[in-house]
Amino acid sequence: MGRRPAQPAACDATYRKRDALSEQQPPVDDLFGDEDLGLEGAPPPEEGGGRRLPLKLIGAVVALVALGLLWWLSSRHHEKFYITVHGDTVRVERGYYFPFGSGAYTPSPAYEPFTLPPGVAPEKTGAMTANEVDRVLHRLFITIAEKEIADVEAGDPDEAELMLLRAQKLLTTGIADDRKLLELLGDVAFRRGLTEVRGVQARFDKALEQFRLAAMRGGVAYKGADRWVEAITRLREEFRRLSMESGLDPDQILSQPPTLPPAMAPKKAAPEAGGEKKKGGDADAGPPG
Repeated sequence: MGRRPAQPAACDATYRKRDALSEQQPPVDDLFGDEDLGLEGAPPPEEGGGRRLPLKLIGAVVALVALGLLWWLSSRHHEKFYITVHGDTVRVERGYYFPFGSGAYTPSPAYEPFTLPPGVAPEKTGAMTANEVDRVLHRLFITIAEKEIADVEAGDPDEAELMLLRAQKLLTTGIADDRKLLELLGDVAFRRGLTEVRGVQARFDKALEQFRLAAMRGGVAYKGADRWVEAITRLREEFRRLSMESGLDPDQILSQPPTLPPAMAPKKAAPEAGGEKKKGGDADAGPPG
């Protein structure tokens, strides 16, 4: 029967090692306490780390929505046009590319500021579309032109022509509008012709006055003053007929024919009684004895 070897030294070493490890480890009761467990060196856990990304995303979305809304409002406001009247001056404005504010709009000379004559005003003011602005301005220009053309006494054909040319330069003026404007420009030319006729007629009246005076006085070097009087009188009657055919008041176009003051008309001497008989008696009388 074999002999069992004794190992006292090896067992003692093992026991000593186990006891040393036990002394280094904290007791089980200490693990459930509030004592420091030696974890001071570990970094603290991040609070709300998972929420930072959603907040940034929400902020970016809100900023994009705000920029989009600003662009949309600016675009809508930029498409608004305004006709404003300050005193007697008309101005055309367009909204800025911003939610508010406006400035001068002059894509052509038709949209430059102009002065209203008395008694005339645009049919609409305030915000409107570009087509509405052109329609209001077109009607306003024609109204002013017709007013100046119809006023034979004080109307200004040059102002009427300027308004019609403005209407022709509007961005939406079409071919049908051009035909109408061309006819109105014909009225402007007719109106200028009437002005010249009135000037010529005034000079004719002065000439008629002098020819009538010459016809009553007679002349030595120049004869036929009465025929000049007849010709100028016929011309006046022709002007009167043409005025009526054109739908005009002749008294507005033609001044009244001149009349000589009584002091300027020469008085004819009354024939002497028996004058012809005296001349006849002298002819029949015989030679003196």
